[in-house]
Amino acid sequence: MDDFAKLAEYVGFTNALEVGAFVPTRHTDTYPFITPTGTELAGKSVIITGASKGIGRATASRLVKAGCSKIAIAARTGLDKVAEELKLEAQQLGLDPPTILPVQVDVTSDESVKAAAQTVEDAFGGKIDILINNAGYLPKLVRIGEADPSEWWKGFEVNLKGTFLCAHYFLPLLLRSDTKIVINLTSIGANLLTIGGASYQASRFTNCRITEFLARDYEEEGLIAISVHPGGVKTDMGDNLPEVMHFSLTDTADLPGDTIVWLTKERREWLNGRYVSSPWDMQELEGKKEEIVERDLFKFRMTV
Repeated sequence: MDDFAKLAEYVGFTNALEVGAFVPTRHTDTYPFITPTGTELAGKSVIITGASKGIGRATASRLVKAGCSKIAIAARTGLDKVAEELKLEAQQLGLDPPTILPVQVDVTSDESVKAAAQTVEDAFGGKIDILINNAGYLPKLVRIGEADPSEWWKGFEVNLKGTFLCAHYFLPLLLRSDTKIVINLTSIGANLLTIGGASYQASRFTNCRITEFLARDYEEEGLIAISVHPGGVKTDMGDNLPEVMHFSLTDTADLPGDTIVWLTKERREWLNGRYVSSPWDMQELEGKKEEIVERDLFKFRMTV
């Protein structure tokens, strides 16, 4: 058995490689078609969780670059420094300074998320346009019988309960908007069967299904919900992956940041309830719009 075959046996790709190759071009960094110009999100209000570092921090920066007017940055840790950095970035870009609202929140706590929603409601005039559920947790990959139960369950606490609580408490604010977009960060791991990966990969799978349910539950109100795989970005969370999987961490954080801006700058009903991979070329993805809708692609279904 060659090295790739050994890796494939361990990772359990299922059809993840085919999903990744759905569009011909794969990006590892941002590119002109999705790079913000400063007007994409002008007048829009956003809250992003897990915004203190990594992909969340980079996405907040790209929201600034897109001209977003009101940005609530949420995390468990203090965010005052990040808020000042984001205001400075807007100034350096020659953009109108956005309102940056730091919100300290534990996405696994009912009371904490409820309080955060009230804070944002009071500060942003009673509504928000976009919710980005970015906060996530990757436990070390350990087989179920060998896992520490509390550590294993933490993957679901952050990735599933956190997504649910934020959706639950911010939905009233979203539904007062004309934009009404939810972005749930997921992972290609939702489509893998890696040995020891049950906590992370199953919880990321549920993120995709929650996205489908949001689209289904609120279709009459016009809510759009999209699951986004950020790509393989080397973050503190990614460091919990086994060394053998670090080869996949080749993408910049700006790639998912700009992909999210592109996905939220207009309402794309044809992607509602679906999974989108940041490394895909978005222009090529647009070219496959009819195929995606006709075949109802990028939702989880059993094959028979």
